[in-house]
Amino acid sequence: MKTLELAITLGYIALCVVIGIWVSRRVSESSDDYWVAGRNIGTFTNSWAMMAALGSGGSVLGVTGLAFNLGIPYVFAMFAGAVAGFPLAAILVARQLRNYKVRTVPEFFDFRYKNKALNFIAPIIILVCMEVYIVAQLKAAGVTAVYLLDIPYDTAVIITAVVFTLYVSIGGMWAVTMTDVLQGILMVSMVVIVSIAVFMGFGGFSETVVKGTEAFPNLGMIRDMPIISYLGAFAVWFVAGCTVPHLVMRVFTSRDANSARLSLNYSMLIYAVMIFLGAIAVGCAGRILFPELKDADTVFLKVMEHYMPSRIMAGLAVAAVMAAVMSTTDALILAVASAAVNDIYKKHINPNASEKTIYKMSLIMTWVAGLLAVYFAFNPPKLLTMLYTAAVGLLGASFFAPIVLGIWWKKATSSGALWSCVAGGVSYLYLLWYTTLPALSHILIAIPLSFAVHFAVSSMTQSSIDKAILEKVAIGHCKEL
Repeated sequence: MKTLELAITLGYIALCVVIGIWVSRRVSESSDDYWVAGRNIGTFTNSWAMMAALGSGGSVLGVTGLAFNLGIPYVFAMFAGAVAGFPLAAILVARQLRNYKVRTVPEFFDFRYKNKALNFIAPIIILVCMEVYIVAQLKAAGVTAVYLLDIPYDTAVIITAVVFTLYVSIGGMWAVTMTDVLQGILMVSMVVIVSIAVFMGFGGFSETVVKGTEAFPNLGMIRDMPIISYLGAFAVWFVAGCTVPHLVMRVFTSRDANSARLSLNYSMLIYAVMIFLGAIAVGCAGRILFPELKDADTVFLKVMEHYMPSRIMAGLAVAAVMAAVMSTTDALILAVASAAVNDIYKKHINPNASEKTIYKMSLIMTWVAGLLAVYFAFNPPKLLTMLYTAAVGLLGASFFAPIVLGIWWKKATSSGALWSCVAGGVSYLYLLWYTTLPALSHILIAIPLSFAVHFAVSSMTQSSIDKAILEKVAIGHCKEL
């Protein structure tokens, strides 16, 4: 076992737990403090926290592995969607959702549509998709620990899950936010340092790209996958900023609507730099140095070890990957617990639950979600990014139309929202499981179908929504309610 690297990693993990304990006193008074940090997070903090929530273990290991395996253009097609989608979210939903003072996506659906079936279906979709996302992140932690610390995969998965579940359960969104700032800075710094080392090692940026594509011509080419697969990869992440719960919840934590919009844009600038440098540097270096590498998800670790053999740097690299994993997974765990407690237990099982009861249930469901993720992470599939991108696609197919039309179209009815969600989600799953359509292209059919169903059903049904709510929808476009 590598003692120094392990000591650095454990020191970092302990720091995250200390932060969770330190902020736990802020969440003892209200559920707003637990779920949305009292709606009092400033722009700088939220920008880094939002970037860290998106910049997951998949972004450090999965994206570089995807570049190594499927080529840089495919990675850029996928994550250009996120870069373009966050400004879209800033325009379409950030100010509006923040002004409505809701705490979760299902809460917005309840506020806007008052549909009992939708109120139950939406959190179920979130529970399933977020658990899949968490499994992908835990694999990243396990792979890193095996490679750089020489400890068993299952042990690493359990330790990581227990740590982030502990500080989330006691500190809620305050703990998630404070740790994510630290994790985001560490993650970006390590990717930038590794990328600069690669470029210097090969004589500059352009030389690195030339040598990488010479070693593996497909690295810089559009592969034999149909163009529709590239468009699908773009579309999945293009709508993610509007639909993925652990990202949307960041909007709810913002101090005000303007801060929410700025945070989305600033976080995306930081994220774009990290993805651009990491995909090119590590993808090229991996193909030059390790052309026969079997597990693409380990290419970042191989390249990092080659250029920075120092044991201290190895320890920091493990900490950086753990930071990437925990900065996303802590927000995912909170989203899962929120869906289970705030959107199912409180609405459908115990509507009269006190704040104290809700807090206790939040602790319980946080641990249940963490333990379930550990169980499924023991035998995860390969290609992390493709795994969690499929889950993000289901969220987009199900929620994008009901959210956008609920904000911008006063004639949207509760029936339209329900059948739009069902049509988008069911069609996406059917196309994913029972057809041979190109990878990630399913969303290009599911989202238009969801919009069409929403328009059609809303046009054929009368709105049962109180006029006062519709007036709030109109007002929410411009000022806080």
